[in-house]
Amino acid sequence: MSSEDNPNKPQPRGRLRVPVDYPVSVTGDEGSGYGTVMNLTVTGGEIESHVQFAVGARVSVHVQPPGARPSITIALAIVRWQQRNRFGLEFVRFEGNAKEQLEDMLNQRENSTSE
Repeated sequence: MSSEDNPNKPQPRGRLRVPVDYPVSVTGDEGSGYGTVMNLTVTGGEIESHVQFAVGARVSVHVQPPGARPSITIALAIVRWQQRNRFGLEFVRFEGNAKEQLEDMLNQRENSTSE
């Protein structure tokens, strides 16, 4: 079975995922809950949570980076895969300057891990 035949299997990404461990809250039509974002790119992320959302579900996400950084709000994300207690999101629409905040944070993490 190829990955195209299994929509629940994580797909390879064109951007390097940055490993993180940040608290996150996710809200959608199917419910809401808390979890941990395990890795991020500017276009999506992987979340570990006891709350599960169906593939294709539309959710909003609030990521709380460490320290004094403001939370990052993704106004619309779509669940692209789901496997046990993890699911992958594609970020569609950000709130305010959240996309720039995320890009800055990821650039700083990549620079600090490559030194």
